[in-house]
Amino acid sequence: MIKYSAFDDVHDCQESFRLMLYAISNPGEIVCINKQAEKLKEDCGVLLTVALMLLDKETSFSAVDNEAFAKTAADLTYSKQVSEKADFIFVTEKCSREDIADIFSRATPGSLVEPHTNSVLIIAVDKFEETSCCCLIGPGINVSKQAGLTAYAKQWIVQRDLMEYEYPTGVDIYFVTARGELMAIPRKVRMEG
Repeated sequence: MIKYSAFDDVHDCQESFRLMLYAISNPGEIVCINKQAEKLKEDCGVLLTVALMLLDKETSFSAVDNEAFAKTAADLTYSKQVSEKADFIFVTEKCSREDIADIFSRATPGSLVEPHTNSVLIIAVDKFEETSCCCLIGPGINVSKQAGLTAYAKQWIVQRDLMEYEYPTGVDIYFVTARGELMAIPRKVRMEG
């Protein structure tokens, strides 16, 4: 059992996981895991909360350009860090378009037989927009959903669409803010227009 600050590795992970499931079931909705993340008292507390919830010794991960986060996540979860085909890819800093394309080239979309072996991207963003600035369509959305994604977040969805993954393969994306807000964009959800 991990005893790290006031964070409870069972109850806080379960509560956060339920919120992540709600987010992936309701694309474009914002949920808040700040209550759990604050207990960690770390710079990347929200991302670390997600790491503690998803990583274990059976999974692999990559932390793009953040060795301190990678070391902490590996130490606390016993998960192995890899540079390619990671189960979970944590992006803690803003990336250029070229870096975004490179990250997708190193991710795995799963296979037609085992689509669940895909990579999941967890991307830190500064904020979500107050006003809805893009329209999402796809599974989990009744007709369409307005979402407050920034231009940076939209770049990730555009790049994923350029990869042209064949259903049911693909890469799921979670956007998180330092304030503990989390939004999921599942593999088949697209931006309209």
